[in-house]
Amino acid sequence: MSSVISREDYEALQSEHFVERSFDGSLPAFIAAFTRRRSLSEKEIAQIQEMIEKAASED
Repeated sequence: MSSVISREDYEALQSEHFVERSFDGSLPAFIAAFTRRRSLSEKEIAQIQEMIEKAASED
């Protein structure tokens, strides 16, 4: 038996596993490592802020 999941769900799961393995599950540690080598654009910053605000309102 096999499960079929969407590509979006698969990518989300892979990302979660990567952060879990590489950064002990710490999303802030991942973002800090990512931004050490690459600056975020204003658009990316706004998108991330929007995601954070949405996640905060869901709690």
